[in-house]
Amino acid sequence: MMVAAAAVVVLAVVVGVVLVARPTPSPPVDSGQLRAAITTSAVTAHLEALQRIADANNGNRAAGTAGYAASVDYVEARLEQAGYRTRRQPFSYDRPDFTRAALLRTMPTRTDYVVMRDYRPLAYSGAGSVTARVTAVDLSLDGDRTTTSGCEASDFTGFPPGNIALVQRGTCPFAAKVDHAVAAGAGGVVVANQGDDPSRLGLFAGTLGRQARVPVVATTFDLGAEWAATPSTTLRLTVESTVKRVTTENLIADTPAGAAERTVVVGAHLDGVADGPGINDNGSGVAAVLETAVQVLELGVQPRNRVRFAFWGGEEDGLHGSGHYVAQLDDAGRRGTARYLNLDMVGSPNPVASVYGGGPGSGWPAGSGEIQTVLTDFLTSQGVTPQAVSFRASDHGPFLSAGIPVGGLFTGADDGADPCYHQACDRVETIDSEMLGLMADAAAHATLTFAQSPA
Repeated sequence: MMVAAAAVVVLAVVVGVVLVARPTPSPPVDSGQLRAAITTSAVTAHLEALQRIADANNGNRAAGTAGYAASVDYVEARLEQAGYRTRRQPFSYDRPDFTRAALLRTMPTRTDYVVMRDYRPLAYSGAGSVTARVTAVDLSLDGDRTTTSGCEASDFTGFPPGNIALVQRGTCPFAAKVDHAVAAGAGGVVVANQGDDPSRLGLFAGTLGRQARVPVVATTFDLGAEWAATPSTTLRLTVESTVKRVTTENLIADTPAGAAERTVVVGAHLDGVADGPGINDNGSGVAAVLETAVQVLELGVQPRNRVRFAFWGGEEDGLHGSGHYVAQLDDAGRRGTARYLNLDMVGSPNPVASVYGGGPGSGWPAGSGEIQTVLTDFLTSQGVTPQAVSFRASDHGPFLSAGIPVGGLFTGADDGADPCYHQACDRVETIDSEMLGLMADAAAHATLTFAQSPA
């Protein structure tokens, strides 16, 4: 899952979308045979293959790397072995990175901090160097630590121009906090982790989504609290950044049968972050989608509607793969996409079974609520009451903005659900196999339901 600019679950707002035709509610289908064919051991075997690929390629499968290229090769080989004709969809984008960073406390005592241990630049941090006092902005360091630190321009009333703003993670996008800080004259910004949960104490990765004018770094909750407690804290913050052009690709495979004008797209992002192998995020979604695709042909399923299985690149850098795919659709292609089903992180170590979509009044495209209902009803029938969530920080986001009905499955990232989120420990051995199997079954059931829908 892409590094969200705030909490993982945020309210989705859709504006200016091109609405597609409302799909007809799908009749019940018997997905038992398909689900029986999709075994947890087979899904896990795909994860193990992706783990081996990461281990052989500097520990990661990030877009634009040899690890990602090998991941595409693996998924393509399995699809073609099953009988699909695949196609690759190349695209390019700019990825920001830092070439050097330094953080030094000069007062009240001198301390050199270590990059990637004590702090790390946020993606799209501005370049530059600033030495200034730290000014804490509306922090919440005690109690439940719920905070809107930096989310309102008024938080910076009286902020000393030139100082470094210390804000706290939570509630709103990082970019909003930085925009308000810059407007108040901040020479740099430090975002401390929120500290409201054990998984939100340490160092974290994040993105601003667009270039900032000042250096911006993340740090741990404890360091943020330490600096806030000492009004004389003065930091020297330096970030040197660059922009790299990344060329990568999506992988797409269609069922041979089914009406193209009622295409059901089922997708998952195949890339991971540079910091780890990306097995829950998002080898888990890839494995479930891949095994569903394989078994659909193995069983000779004849879908009424074409099913397109898509494996996206560049998700972690900003939904680039799915965004490129949607941008390439013409009006007929958008109208002909009946639904999009997304799987992102479906084997979290401490899982919270969750579904997303949107019913009446949600602002989501018509038909999204049906996807959520189908997933919810299936999980409930299996003895699990799922949590309904609403966010757009994954590959359903571009479809959502295009007015295409969307929905999906998720088992949690922050709040303790996955302590290895975006870290080197996101490996096969941390996966909750039981939840992974259940989510694969739910995905298969929904895929078959919408594949056989009359419209």
